[in-house]
Amino acid sequence: MQRGIQLLQTLVLLLLFLLLLPLPLGESTLPSDLMIDHGDRLVEIPTRVEKVYATTELGTFLTYALEPDAILGWNRGLSPELEFAVHSHYRNLPTLGTWDEAYQTTQFETVMGLAPHLIVHYAPKTQRNRELADEIQEKLGITTVLIDNSLSSLPDALRLLGRLLGRELRGQALAAYVENHLQDLAGFQRLQSSYEPIPVHIVSPRPPGYFDELLSLAGMVEMPVWNDQPPLPDLVLIMPHNIADPYKAIERDGHKRIYQIPSFPLNWMEPGSIFSLLGLEWLHSIAYPTTYSGDLRESYCSFMEVFFQLKVTPELLAWTLQRSGISF
Repeated sequence: MQRGIQLLQTLVLLLLFLLLLPLPLGESTLPSDLMIDHGDRLVEIPTRVEKVYATTELGTFLTYALEPDAILGWNRGLSPELEFAVHSHYRNLPTLGTWDEAYQTTQFETVMGLAPHLIVHYAPKTQRNRELADEIQEKLGITTVLIDNSLSSLPDALRLLGRLLGRELRGQALAAYVENHLQDLAGFQRLQSSYEPIPVHIVSPRPPGYFDELLSLAGMVEMPVWNDQPPLPDLVLIMPHNIADPYKAIERDGHKRIYQIPSFPLNWMEPGSIFSLLGLEWLHSIAYPTTYSGDLRESYCSFMEVFFQLKVTPELLAWTLQRSGISF
């Protein structure tokens, strides 16, 4: 008995000794006002973050989903679809412009006049975007955080931005929602692993490779060059409003599986968009119609209510999914 007590005391002392040891330099905890963003950049975080300028539209909607009151404006004028998706209180916010790899339309005087506490650069985790985040921070003199906008990193993005905005619980809840959805879709995709990647052709102004992340997750591969001759793609996906009426011409070439990419309130296949979570499920639903057992209508309504507090009416549901393979 005495031997057991001595052993227990030794273990307790050993544990206390280990806890009191200084952490190795590489594992030291950062001060509360410093953090490493998704671009491995060390940034100083303000004590309060109540006002945010997101350099991209996708970042603005990510911020809006977590805390609508934090956004200072929109990157471009709201389309009727986007106006419908946001609460009327936020529709008249100013247009602040975009600052990304392709565009630099930021209205600097307007942004500075609104005095944001933080700038969110929600973009691919590339060296160019690391440099761009540094450039934005230097130009505006405001802490700029690079947040990875890949679909696989969406849970991390929600948690990180939720923590920065003081909406940690909501960030955790939305992240869990996304993780569960991605796990379900990944489980379904594993069941299709015996199939070769499905060739698809996308009618879009975007260059080949633009949709690769989403297509890969859905077990698909883009067929960018197609001269109306066999082999034909299994699916033809058409960007809404890209061409006046492309369906009849494509149908004459023998295609039966032609689908319009859903685009309310933003394109569901846009890389980096939170709506690409819906896009991935949509791709599964049209690629594997006999084995897909989910309900995209239900997923869509749930997503809009969870992220945007918007109840989707039957009429809006039918309009959004027109020619999408769900409601043709």
